[in-house]
Amino acid sequence: MERLIDLIEQLKARCVDNESVIMAEADLSPAEYNGISALEPEEEVCGSTLSRKMNLSPSRASRVIDKLVRNGYFLRECDSEDRRRCTISLAEKGILVKRRIEEIKRECEDRVIQGLSTKERKYFTSSLKKINRIL
Repeated sequence: MERLIDLIEQLKARCVDNESVIMAEADLSPAEYNGISALEPEEEVCGSTLSRKMNLSPSRASRVIDKLVRNGYFLRECDSEDRRRCTISLAEKGILVKRRIEEIKRECEDRVIQGLSTKERKYFTSSLKKINRIL
C-alpha cells in the first residue's frame, strides 16, 4: 500500500516540474521564485514580513530581495527620513512572472481536479487543508 507522504511527494514533484519551467524562463533560483510567489501585484510589505512569507531568515531573505531588486523583479522604496523603513513590491517585470506562475499553477490544478467530482474536490481540498494544519 502506498503511503500518504509518498503520494504527496509525487504530486509535489509534478508541480515542481512546472516551477522549473518558469525558473528557467526567468533565470530564477528557487528562493527568488518563492519571493515573487510570496507577493501579490499591488502589495507592499516590509522586508521582515517578506522574509516570513518566504520562510527564510532575514539575512537570507535580504540577499534574495537585493538580487530581485537588482534584476528588476522587485521595487524597494525607502522612507527618506528613515532608510531602515523600506517597502518591497513587485516591479512590472515581477508582475509578469507572477502572472506566469499563477497561469502554470492554474493549469496544474486543472489537471489535478479534472477527473474529480465536486464532492471529491471538496473532500480533497478539506483533507489537504487539514494535512497542512497538522504539519
